[in-house]
Amino acid sequence: MAMIALPHLLLTALLLPLVASLLALLLGHALGFKTGWLVAVIHLLQALLMVYIMAAVWAQGPLEEHYLWSAWPTVGLDLVADGLSTPTALVMALIGACLAFYSVRYIQYRIQELYGPEKGHYGRYYTIYYALYPLLPLGLVGIALSANLIMIWLFLELMLIPFYFIIAYFGYGERHRIALMCFLWGTAASTLFVAGAFVAYTHTGSFTLSSLPALAEADARSALLACSLMVFGLLIKMAAFGFHVWLPWVHSNTPTCIAGLFACYANIGAYVLARAVVLPLPGVFELLSPIIMVWALITMVYGAALTLAQDDVKRLCACSTISQVGYSLLGVASAAPAAVAGGIFYMLSHLLGKAVLFSTAGALVYELHERDIRRMGGLGKLVPYTATLWAMGAMILSAIPPLSGFAAEMLMFSAIFRSALTAPLKLAVAIGGVLATALTAAYTFWPLKRIFMGQPQANPGGAVREAPASMLVPLFILALASAALGICPRLVVELLMSSLRA
Repeated sequence: MAMIALPHLLLTALLLPLVASLLALLLGHALGFKTGWLVAVIHLLQALLMVYIMAAVWAQGPLEEHYLWSAWPTVGLDLVADGLSTPTALVMALIGACLAFYSVRYIQYRIQELYGPEKGHYGRYYTIYYALYPLLPLGLVGIALSANLIMIWLFLELMLIPFYFIIAYFGYGERHRIALMCFLWGTAASTLFVAGAFVAYTHTGSFTLSSLPALAEADARSALLACSLMVFGLLIKMAAFGFHVWLPWVHSNTPTCIAGLFACYANIGAYVLARAVVLPLPGVFELLSPIIMVWALITMVYGAALTLAQDDVKRLCACSTISQVGYSLLGVASAAPAAVAGGIFYMLSHLLGKAVLFSTAGALVYELHERDIRRMGGLGKLVPYTATLWAMGAMILSAIPPLSGFAAEMLMFSAIFRSALTAPLKLAVAIGGVLATALTAAYTFWPLKRIFMGQPQANPGGAVREAPASMLVPLFILALASAALGICPRLVVELLMSSLRA
């Protein structure tokens, strides 16, 4: 089926959030909280445009756009929509759009909670939030579509700016210190990554991903150094075990309306690892593969144990991100094409599930003004839609059919086992990974019982009511997207495999 050719399609999809940011700067003070509706509609347009791009890739194959930025060194905005980048960018845009609608009431509640009942000065806070929020989906979509190491680094760095200010203005706990923690760890990660990019550039003369295979042919030692620097930078960003200490603090104290996007920021490291290291440098990465697989398994188990120990509902969701990122890392690190596809598919599934679960935790905070699970209980009858959303988020993360987690885990683990039959260490890691999946069910469904079943602990029944529809409906949309991918996984699997076979 022929698609209508639109000029600068990828660039438009990438930069559309800048329109939202500019309008928020101009109109935020006058519109107040209503600015959120305007920003959310623009993000919905971005998501719809990504749907069109995905249909075009299905029908016609990959799309490419190249915009020269600097002639010396040669750096450009190289955008590629193919089977790997398009599903990733679409899920990022969809989560960005849904959480933009979720933000409208949540950030209104948070501003009133932080800055008192006086309404006259709220306009500047709405302006700050809605001018910064669009930079997060822009950065995520930019990372997904970029075919250039410098642009990937630039978008990674770009996202640290809105994260810093949003956490500092609207976060929880010692929010200024936590914002600085986020910025410093993120900068350390991206600095290692760009150092690897420059090592590659010294031998290839280019920052494009397509030039990386020549690096292995030019100098094997430099290829290993570049690969190692980029890998360790991404491991810091993904909060793999040993580099995880910052994530529970930052992730649990972000405003909950952007917690789903912060999960995207951490998890997209698995996509970048596949795109910038595993696929262009398979022979070099093969040396690191067993180490990273073991590291991923340790991350899965440690993150799960850490999650089970939590009584703070937001910190529980934050710690679970450490465990969940280990699954995507395991699939990508195995380097088998189908396992890499499964790892990316699992990443997308996890991001949908985590956005639902974490935002449901935010709905609980909105409804109860409480984060301590020990003070909850018996809420299922009072907030049944919230309880349903938690159950759906738990099902996605626990890989229960027909939701997407099941199809992603099946693809990933079956491919890992096939590739590990002659490698005892990889086989042992694969077995350990399958056994670790039971821990996910434990740390998602055990809180379901504690929060929503049994007898109420300390909450007066008449004071508890459901969060507004503008917060709950977007989460049901994300859960339905997961169900669609679980029922018809070929929507994404065939696209992923088309790029991995190329």
